[in-house]
Amino acid sequence: MNVDEVKRMSGQLRDAAEEITRIEQELTRGLEDVDWTGPDADRFRGQWSGEMVPALQQIMNAVNELGDTADRNAAEQEATSS
Repeated sequence: MNVDEVKRMSGQLRDAAEEITRIEQELTRGLEDVDWTGPDADRFRGQWSGEMVPALQQIMNAVNELGDTADRNAAEQEATSS
């Protein structure tokens, strides 16, 4: 294992998780600001907040967990190699 590469990948995973959060927040703000009313708009917003936002949050959490796992594995490898 190249510990430095795994650590770098861990950082990339965390950056990706932050980007997912940023995109979700940006889209949510955009949806709140758009001039769109009526049943279709209500249905769309309900689907966004009820299905899409939780799905994106799950993905973000999973990507963060992968970053944590990569960090742990790199640390364990360093400890073993020392």
